[in-house]
Amino acid sequence: MVHVVAGATNPNCREMLAKMFRQRCDVFIKEKGWKLKSYNGLEFDDYDTAETIYLMQFDARDNIIASMRMNPTDGPYMLADIFSSVCEAPIPRGRDVWELTRGALSRNLRKSGTWGRMQCAMLESALLWGATKATGFFTVDHIMKQMRVGLDVKPLGSPLLVDGEANVAAEFPFNTQTLERLRSSYGISGPAIEHIHLMPVPQKKVAA
Repeated sequence: MVHVVAGATNPNCREMLAKMFRQRCDVFIKEKGWKLKSYNGLEFDDYDTAETIYLMQFDARDNIIASMRMNPTDGPYMLADIFSSVCEAPIPRGRDVWELTRGALSRNLRKSGTWGRMQCAMLESALLWGATKATGFFTVDHIMKQMRVGLDVKPLGSPLLVDGEANVAAEFPFNTQTLERLRSSYGISGPAIEHIHLMPVPQKKVAA
């Protein structure tokens, strides 16, 4: 099952967040060779904030096997800040539009269907938070796979070759119909989310 963690600095989820940032370092820097900064074996950047929503999936031994980062786009976000030149259509923006980045899956599980549960958890999270649309800069291969399982993906521009791999800016809707199609495609009959870890509400002292 999948855990949802709100906030990169959520004090109740420090161990879970550390596992995710370490997995990101292993997948994106060590395996894929992306030129990203890391800190003591952890990969995080300016887009890991108190507003960020994370999906994390763990195995029976509590090892992280999959993760994803989701950010509202009413503030700074990667597509607008770094890849805006690839967008021929207007760049999506809004509190109800989420950018999806840093999708990571353990190498030995990439043909297992594990990512399907993460996709369903993504839609479930979006509906709970009131998000209506996803956007991002994705590999063309990933986009094609998502279209085959039921996502109504709309490219926002022409593909761009990055590190030898074709990528394209795209968007797709978050709605119950898409969630139902994903569950049907992956043979998932119920909710994929096991637990939601919200950021604690600051406690205000009451004046005596």
